[in-house]
Amino acid sequence: MFLCYSCTHSKQHSMASLKSSCPKVAVIGAGIIGLSTALCIKETLPLVDLTVIADKFDNDTLSSGAGGLFGPDVSIGPSEEVYRQWCRDSYDHFLSLLQSPDASIAGVIPLSGYDLSTTTEESVKTDVLVELIPSIRSVTEQELKLFPPEIRAGIFYTLFVVDCRRYLPWLKNRIELRGGKIRCSNIKSCEELAGQFDVLVNCTGMGSKHLFGDKYLTPVRGQVIKVSAPWIKHFYFAEHTYVIPGTDYVTLGGTKGLGNWRTDLSSHDRQSIWERCIRLVPSLEKAKILWEWVGLRPFRQPVRVEKETIKLNNGTQKVIHCYGHGSHGIGLSWGTAKHAVVLLQEMLNVSNYMSHL
Repeated sequence: MFLCYSCTHSKQHSMASLKSSCPKVAVIGAGIIGLSTALCIKETLPLVDLTVIADKFDNDTLSSGAGGLFGPDVSIGPSEEVYRQWCRDSYDHFLSLLQSPDASIAGVIPLSGYDLSTTTEESVKTDVLVELIPSIRSVTEQELKLFPPEIRAGIFYTLFVVDCRRYLPWLKNRIELRGGKIRCSNIKSCEELAGQFDVLVNCTGMGSKHLFGDKYLTPVRGQVIKVSAPWIKHFYFAEHTYVIPGTDYVTLGGTKGLGNWRTDLSSHDRQSIWERCIRLVPSLEKAKILWEWVGLRPFRQPVRVEKETIKLNNGTQKVIHCYGHGSHGIGLSWGTAKHAVVLLQEMLNVSNYMSHL
């Protein structure tokens, strides 16, 4: 914990004086990465003076269009060890939330389903998935008959789905309950925040390309269809095709347009998604389309969770970066948030700060 309350009491500090001496931190960005990181900061360092700054919130964010399935994939971390820790921390967070009274409000539900392959079971059965979910089983020959003939193998397991249209407001509410502030503002340059905060935590996703000139950041265009199909009770993954039931709708996808900056709906992609999903789960042909969505997911290899000090016109600014998750924002969100908090503690020199309380 950031502050030792027994120490503060022994030095007869009032809560008002503690707050006035606390460092000021701004989290820029209010998607699942930004809000997860902000809440993790307030839970770990409760007396930090925290402000979340973004121009978009809730359903206007990129995260609101996500299918929401927690699904560890190939490593996109700086090392295999770090990536696995991110996955474990996120898994533990959502499992704990699933077992809490807040699960329904936060839009977190358990979900079982099929991860299918046109080649072998090994192509979808990753080591990190096996580590987190030892109950994974092979898809049986009888089950394979339910799917198109090109599907040759697969695995069945239970994870959870996170509905960001509920989860993001839940995160924001928790931040505010813990004393965090929310500011709606479109930050176009770090110069706008000069002198206001001790540390900036950059969770701007694709915005980091402009704000911080990251040449390694690439958009991955995604398009999905949201439908009403309450009879769908399992998730289905088959290569780039997926069907993910959530709390109020089913997400059909998808596309992975690496380097594609287009944000308009593509009729070609719509038709492709629709045909592939119906081929995989024929009953979807009767589903009612609710809306469609396009988003540019920020992909970076590796995901950037690191600290730096940047030069401004009249000095320097300490920054912690947390972005580049691509299509794995939900699965890595709490793990990278915890990693960012460790970096924040280092940057604020927590032990030195405590010694002055």
